[in-house]
Amino acid sequence: MLNIAICDDDLIFASRIETILLEISRYRLIEMDIEVYSDGSELWKDVFSGKVFDLLYLDIEMVQLNGIDVAKRIRENNTSVIIIYISNYDNYFIELFEVEPFRFIKKPVDEKIFLSYFDKAYERIIQDEAYFEYKFNKIPHKILTKDIIYFESSGRLIKVLDTNGEGKFYGKLNILERQLQSGKISFLRIHQSYLVNYCFIKEISFSKVVLMDGTELQISEDRQKAIRARYNELLGGEFLDG
Repeated sequence: MLNIAICDDDLIFASRIETILLEISRYRLIEMDIEVYSDGSELWKDVFSGKVFDLLYLDIEMVQLNGIDVAKRIRENNTSVIIIYISNYDNYFIELFEVEPFRFIKKPVDEKIFLSYFDKAYERIIQDEAYFEYKFNKIPHKILTKDIIYFESSGRLIKVLDTNGEGKFYGKLNILERQLQSGKISFLRIHQSYLVNYCFIKEISFSKVVLMDGTELQISEDRQKAIRARYNELLGGEFLDG
């Protein structure tokens, strides 16, 4: 799950940015939780209360607490959050250096530039948890999490298939599923034995998923309704039974 805040006192503009991000979420299969704020003071209250964001889109000039001041406060306790400024004002570059913004986008927003900067920010975010590590026969292995296609369990043995091959290790898929839920790359539990990376699903029907390489995996009967609803929600549309 990617946690994103948009902070701009122009709520119509903020809504447009939220819409762009939701489209990215649907087409890139990236789960997002997006909060919209009309002033930096509102954002700071949530952050001070413990809300953690991965990515902030901030306007600079706002009435109660501007985008630079709120970023300074957030930076005191969080040096990793990525900040992208979207503003009409480009005469604040000296002040911006203090909060180490990732990018600056000039209003009105060019959607191609917005998408390019989002992609770069997303790559930076997932680098922090880029690798999945496991051991088999006391030999350690690590692979890029984004390259994992799916996990398959058989008893206590879990097989992991990625774009470069496959490996195996001992464990429980239930525990692995819980561990991956906190990550930025989404996996879907379609079956007692399968945990699938959203990004490698080409199509989905009521009873099975088809992966990018043509592999077909069955969705267990007791999960079909929930999987259908969850995937349909993520894509923001409807699909037919297969």
